[in-house]
Amino acid sequence: MDTGELRPDETTDPAEFIELLRRLKKRSGLTYRQLEQRAAAAGDVLARSTAADVLGRSTLPRPEVLAAFVRACGAGDQVQVWLRARDRIAAGPFAPMSPTPDHPPAADTAPTPVAARQDAARPRRFSRPAPLALAVIGALLAALGAGAWFLQPDDERAAERGPAVLAGSPSTTPDGNASPPAAPSGGRSQIRPARAPQLCLTEGRDRTGQYRSEVAVQLPCAEATPPDTYLEPVADGLYFIKWNHPVHGPGCLTVRHDDPGRDMLEPWQDCRSDRWPQLFRFEPTGSAPTAYRIRPARTDLCVGLRDDDTEVSAEALAEPCTGGTDQVFLVDPLPGG
Repeated sequence: MDTGELRPDETTDPAEFIELLRRLKKRSGLTYRQLEQRAAAAGDVLARSTAADVLGRSTLPRPEVLAAFVRACGAGDQVQVWLRARDRIAAGPFAPMSPTPDHPPAADTAPTPVAARQDAARPRRFSRPAPLALAVIGALLAALGAGAWFLQPDDERAAERGPAVLAGSPSTTPDGNASPPAAPSGGRSQIRPARAPQLCLTEGRDRTGQYRSEVAVQLPCAEATPPDTYLEPVADGLYFIKWNHPVHGPGCLTVRHDDPGRDMLEPWQDCRSDRWPQLFRFEPTGSAPTAYRIRPARTDLCVGLRDDDTEVSAEALAEPCTGGTDQVFLVDPLPGG
């Protein structure tokens, strides 16, 4: 594909560069879903939410994301031109690159250095032990009456995609006065997609096979336990979404920000109130008493389902908010919470 009047080598700042990427996508005539599919066919990883995020910001994308995006748009012969332009702008006096995303500083703390990110070496809480190991664990649990705890090292990849825009629909009291809609009560709960209420969010696997650890998917509610799901209030209206597994112990759902598995929700043993990818806000929609949009903290994203899928095993992920029913979940308390 000839980019014609699209001249990334003539851009002078990140905003101009991103605007040119928008024009490249428009010229391709492809949807975000089609870009994701074309990237996968070329051996690249480019989630449609990542592509949308690239064009929705004014900061430079990572080189590998840029290359995948340009190739998916049909401009594979121009990849080096775009990469050189990006590197030239990144080396200039403009705002620093945003590697989609960086870790935002927690309150009264300094940002975590990039060098401290050790995702590849971090053991997963829900990694399946071998059959013999399961037998040993079962014997220990029976003897000691204790849950299995698998510690993870710290991993500070938090999102900085801008402040969340929170606008819940007010409810009305019996005397006619408007009052804020109720937040979830916490405790043991059931989270169901409003469009497919016979399904529940629970433990499963990425259907593409690219990411092999457990992530949140939708399954028939009768098959959704274990693990049990708990909502734990933290502060300022934020919650942990915790899974409690009889073998693997508790873990907090955490938005992944690395490939593979980018934007999916993965359980981590190490739950921390200053780790923003583990915190969620439940925004009432007003469509039903327990209907919410689930918003990852400090982002303008919503939890939805990959490709807006209503099928069993569709993966939950953080994606741009659409205001649609595909991003509405029913959150109900369960006995024993």
